[in-house]
Parts: sequence; C-alpha cells; structure tokens
Amino acid sequence: MVLSSCGSSDANRNKMAKGNKLYGGEFRFMSIEKIKVLFPLHSMDLYSQRLNSQIYESLFKEGKEGNIVVPHLVENYSISADALTYTFNLKKGIFFHEDACFEDGTREFNSKDVQFVLESACKKSSINHISHLLVGKIVGSETFFNASNKNASITNISGIKIINNHRLSVTLTQPFAGFEKLLSHPSLGIFPEEAIKKYGDKILTHPVATGPFCLDQMNTSGIILKRNANYWKSDEFGNKLPFLDRIVMKYGVDKNSELIAFKKNEIDIILEVPVENVTNLFGSLKEAQNGKTIKHKIFSRKSSLTNFLAFANTQKPFNDPLVRKAFLYAIDKNKITEEVLMGEGIAADYGFIPEMIGFQQDTNYRITQNIDKARAFLAQAGYPGGQNFPETILWVNTIEGTSMSNWTTNVAQQLETTLGIKIILKYCSFEERQNAIRSGKALFWRSGWIPDYPDPESFVSIFYNKYSELNPFWGNVSCTNPSFNQLYEESLLEKNSIKRNALLNSCNRLLMEDAIVLPVYYDDFFVVLNLKIRDFVVNSIETMDLSNVYIKAI
Repeated sequence: MVLSSCGSSDANRNKMAKGNKLYGGEFRFMSIEKIKVLFPLHSMDLYSQRLNSQIYESLFKEGKEGNIVVPHLVENYSISADALTYTFNLKKGIFFHEDACFEDGTREFNSKDVQFVLESACKKSSINHISHLLVGKIVGSETFFNASNKNASITNISGIKIINNHRLSVTLTQPFAGFEKLLSHPSLGIFPEEAIKKYGDKILTHPVATGPFCLDQMNTSGIILKRNANYWKSDEFGNKLPFLDRIVMKYGVDKNSELIAFKKNEIDIILEVPVENVTNLFGSLKEAQNGKTIKHKIFSRKSSLTNFLAFANTQKPFNDPLVRKAFLYAIDKNKITEEVLMGEGIAADYGFIPEMIGFQQDTNYRITQNIDKARAFLAQAGYPGGQNFPETILWVNTIEGTSMSNWTTNVAQQLETTLGIKIILKYCSFEERQNAIRSGKALFWRSGWIPDYPDPESFVSIFYNKYSELNPFWGNVSCTNPSFNQLYEESLLEKNSIKRNALLNSCNRLLMEDAIVLPVYYDDFFVVLNLKIRDFVVNSIETMDLSNVYIKAI
C-alpha cells in the first residue's frame, strides 16, 4: 500500500466530484481567543475544540437528530445484559496522519489506541484535564488514577480488555445510561501512543490523529489545517473526503474586526453574531444592488449554551450561600435579554440546564428577580444595604463594547442599585480568566457552559463533588449538598427517560437553592455564512464538521 503525505495534491484542486460537488479551496474563519493547544485531553474550551474536531475523531459522534450519537470509528457494538460491559468492533482501514513518530510513516488505527486514549484520560498528568469524565466509571480506573497520582507503576486499567486488533471491551463500575454519548466527547479524540513517546508535552502543538485535516501551520497570526489525502471516509456519492484543501483560522482583535473581514470576503463565516451588529453587517439595499455585499445566508438555532456568573464558593464572601442567593435574586434577567441583548437569548429563569432535545425543564420552579428577598438574604449574611461588603471584581473574558461587556456591565449596575454592592469589571482573555480561577485570585467571573456531548447530564456533572476534585477547569466550584450528589448518581443509572428527566430537574433545583452559580440566559446560536460554502453543518454543541463542506461559487 502506497500512502501519500497528509495534504492536498494539485491534481484534486478545483476537480469536479460526483453530485456536482468540487474539490479544492479553503474555509476561512476568525477567532478572538488565542489557541495555544491542539490536544484533546487538554482542550476544555470551545475555541480549540472547533479545530480539534477537524483533526481528531472520537468513537461516536452526534447524529443529525441532535439528542443521539452514532458510531463513528466504531463499526458496531453490544452491551451486556447487566448493562456493565460494552464490546466495540472498530472499523478497519483507518490510518493515522503521516508523521515521523511512526517507523513506516503511518499505521492503522486499532484497539490498543482506544485503550491508550481511555487510560491517558484516567491518568494524573499535566496534559490531561479531563480525568473527571472517566475516573470511577470504568472498573479499575480509580486505582489507575491514584497510582499515577503517586507516580506508582501500574500497567493498565483492569476494566479495559483487548480482544483482538479491532475488538475490545470496556466494563463499567455501574450502569451509565449515557456512556455512548460520553464517548462522543471531543476531548476523547483518538491519538497514538507513538506520538506521546516521541513528542512528550510537545504533543500539545503537534497533533497526530485520524481526522480529515492535519496541522499545517500554527503561529501568532492563526492556525492552518491542510487536507488529509488519506482520510478514510467517503460521502454518499462515493467521493473521497474531505473536499477542502485547507481550513484557515485567523485571529481577530474584536468582533467588529470579524464583521469587517466578512464584508471584505476575507473570511467565510461569522459565528455568534451579536444582534446589535446585524443591521451594519447586511448593508443597504443600494449596496446589495451594486454587488458590494457578500452573498450570504443566515441561520440560527437554539444553542445548548448557558451564560452564567460563577462564584468561588469556598472563599469569602461567596462561601456564604446567603450572599450567593442575594446575587441570584437581585438580577433582572429578562431586562438583560430584552433590553441589553435586544431579544437575543432566553432568560435563564428555570436554572442551569437549558431546554434541549431529551430534556424538559420543570416550569413549576422559576427564579425571577425579587429585590426584597435579595436584600433580606444580604442582610442575613451581615451586609445590610451592602454595608462592609468588599469591592468585588467581575472577571469577563472579552473587551469593552461587546455584547458580553454590555450585559455584564448591566449586571454590575443592577447589583449596585439593588444591593448597594460595588462591582468592578475586569476584561481579560479566556486564558487569563482561567489562570485567575485556578490561583484563587478570581472570586466572581462570567462563564458559559455548553455540553461536551449532547446530554443534559453534561450540565450537572460539572458540579458533582467527586468530579470537581479532578477537574482543573472549574477551580473551586462544586455542590457539596449530599442530596445533589445522590440524585446525580441515581440519574446515571436511570434508563427511563421520564424518571431520569425528573432526577436531573431535582439536581438543577438544588443547584439554584444553594445558588452555586447564577444562570443569566440561554443562548441562540446565530451564524452568517457565505453562500459559496456548501453542506455546512453546525451542531448543538457549536462545533463544526467540515469534512463534507465544499466550495462552489454562486
């Protein structure tokens, strides 16, 4: 077998494919946040996962329906009668990107790769940020994690068994209704052991995987991915995927620079378009008639993103639930969505978990602004009228003038008006905010959570006390209420969708009763796309699958 290098050959450029599609061209987009890492176990933010999902592939992926996952690197699988053992038959003929870590340039993906990735995800390591996902769920994973934490030598996780080169089994400690969905997590993308051995920590910027694209350039200007000419998938017409030669991600200064770049035809898509910029983006009728605006289409979908404010709930003053509840009831969320965001999003009156496929909110439990209750809670905490309450910094990963800046500014104004508390906004990068959270410097910050896999359990799991000890992303935010942790554990076992929905709603309610976080609004995902980009799909977790995208001028 002769394999060409990871990249696009000139022979494919602008070549017509079956189904009236075209090979060649590049898909261009922009990111305000700098991406320093392209490694699935380390990447916990949406910005890097959008690129990782083009490079790495998980065993399962989200289906078109949004609430289910379908096998991807898996051909088929079975579950034992006791719902504890999953047996996976892997697809054959899937090869890793060509790389110097392999003796023969590349090799076929196999069962040992799955074992290695799952074990790497359960290891205490500076490059692994997702041990909370699997530790305790797979038989032997907790022992494996504890041994790695003490630098003790332990060979493998006992619950993962290699049957043959393309068949393995995973045995769970207890039934977990969403295990297939968990295995679609973008942070569980497959990579080879050889790459870790050769590059060590440098693997963070030297991705080796099986996906449709591989890394070409990564510098201060942006990141370029190039076509994997040996990618294993074909489309419904038998065309070898992907169609695109390159994916080009540039860095922008702010959202306005992204809008200007789209108008100039320098990028092909605007993700998360602020409502206040829509009119300026489309231009006038005269401009459209004169061909001065880009031919585009607009689509929006209900996102699974919750925008919220988080507290360092083990540090003063936010270790007192009365203070947190005062903040929770002081905010008029509808004012933010209707007046500040001009109708964008839905006020998060029903807790942390948004309405999503497979989950119905308990509309009998609703939290809206109640100034009297907010002031009473603050007085009970020892700060009547805001007296002696320390000046508080709200960390916001944006720049001044953006919609995020506008709504967090409004939050600060509302807290000062209703509670007499002085809030100072500190604009920062995503990385600066995360470092401040980990160090304990940030006591109050703006954040957003979108599920890592299409299931409401992903919203609740981040507050589970056991996981919080393993997850560096969240700092000291967790729920210590025994009832919450018990209900969450019960939801993992429950197969009946109605009963499971009720358990998750109970967890949601307990989070709000202790005001662990302050949900503000559920997002609408609003996208503007150049019409020459065909077969583009964005899923409910706001990542992109560009393997089927092709470019064809109008």
